[in-house]
Amino acid sequence: MLILYHDYISPASAIAALRLQRLADDGVAVTFTGFEALGVDLRLPVTLEVLAAVDELAEAAAAEGLVLRRPPALPPTAWAHVVGALAEKRGLGASWREVCYRAFWEEGVNLADPAVLTGLAVRAGLDVAAVDAHLRDPSRLRAFRRSLAESRRLGVGGVPVLLAHGTLVPALLPEADLRGLAD
Repeated sequence: MLILYHDYISPASAIAALRLQRLADDGVAVTFTGFEALGVDLRLPVTLEVLAAVDELAEAAAAEGLVLRRPPALPPTAWAHVVGALAEKRGLGASWREVCYRAFWEEGVNLADPAVLTGLAVRAGLDVAAVDAHLRDPSRLRAFRRSLAESRRLGVGGVPVLLAHGTLVPALLPEADLRGLAD
C-alpha cells in the first residue's frame, strides 16, 4: 500500500495526487492523507518557494491536465482536509481532491472559507448538510490536528511525501516509478 501525504496549497502535491489517483483507479492500494503544511490559522502571502515551484512544475501539471496559476494567498487548509475525510467516508475522496486542487490552482479560491468549502462540496457531489455539520464541529478540527501530530511523529515534515513499504520517499515521481513502488 502507498500512503500519500498531501496538501492542497502545494503544487507538487497536486501533481502527485493526480498521478496517484490514476494508480488508485487502476486498483493499486493508495491512501490519500491530508497534511496541513503551513500549520497556522492565517492566510499567508505566497512565498517565493511556492512561486518558484509553480514555474518549475507548470509543464508537469499541464501534462496532468492542471493549470498552475499564482494563488492570491496561501490559506490554512485544515478545514478542507476535514471535509476531505468526510468525502473519503462517502466514497467521494477522489472527486473532492480534484475539485479542491483545481479550484485552488486554477481559480485561486480561499480554501479556508466555509462558504467556499460548501460550494466545492456541492461540485464534488457531497451532501451540503453533512458538510455544514462537519464545518461547525470543532471536534473534527481537533481530530485532524491530532492526525497531523501523528504524521509528524512518523517523520512527515512536508508534502508531498509517500509512505511506501514503511519508508518515506518524495512523492513527486514519474508514474512508472510510482507503479514500481506499489509492486
